[in-house]
Amino acid sequence: MSLSAHLLALPQWVAIFLLVAIAVLFSIAGFLVVHRFIPAEVRRIHNDVAGFVFATLGVTYGVLLAFVVLVVWEQFNDAKANVENESSVAMVLYKNVTTYPDEAASRAMKEGLLKYVHQAVEEQHPMSAEQSARGSAAALNQLLALLDGVVPDSAHEQILYTQILQNLNELSKYRNLRHQATHEELPSVVWIGVLAGAIITIGFTFLFGTENFWAHIVMMSLLAALIAIVIYVVIEMDHPTRGSVTIGFPEGYSRILEMAEAKP
Repeated sequence: MSLSAHLLALPQWVAIFLLVAIAVLFSIAGFLVVHRFIPAEVRRIHNDVAGFVFATLGVTYGVLLAFVVLVVWEQFNDAKANVENESSVAMVLYKNVTTYPDEAASRAMKEGLLKYVHQAVEEQHPMSAEQSARGSAAALNQLLALLDGVVPDSAHEQILYTQILQNLNELSKYRNLRHQATHEELPSVVWIGVLAGAIITIGFTFLFGTENFWAHIVMMSLLAALIAIVIYVVIEMDHPTRGSVTIGFPEGYSRILEMAEAKP
């Protein structure tokens, strides 16, 4: 399990507090070390040049953070839209299967679809998620194989059969996209840039010299806390199926089971 997964397993306030505490402690410890070996009077002489460089550094890192947040936000929204589409397609597929004129074929397709839905719902349980995912994939393949053996006898059946086949292909696509979103993460090189940029940006504040020692610590701590919170936002959005902010599970599957149980 990755460090991000461990972090997302914690309550949201605990995870944020932990990240903020690490960033603030780093900023205070680093500043105390620099302050001990380089007096504030020496650092104050270079405040003008350091301020200009820090402004450039801050803008560069701010643009990088904004870009990363935008990317993970778009990916999160795409994953959420795919889940909603999967739910809608599943509902339409169930309707088309149950209204198929050939009762024997309709019953067989309905049983195959319900088997898949049961397996898909089991994926919500963390203890059996991986095994259920393999089971749902197998059930979906069986349903596809079953459709290959259905031969429409009329124009009406041909139309419904075409719609069912199209729905099933779309369902398979959105299911794969949902599972892909579960395992996808930002490339490690992006995280190197984010974390190295945070360390450099916070560390650069050590080089300023101020008359008020405690005011310097407070300003550094606030900057470190802000960066830590933004990094937590990136971690949350980068894992749409974990943590406190998730895309959820396709509600259409649960509705299908409810409708199937309601019918005699």
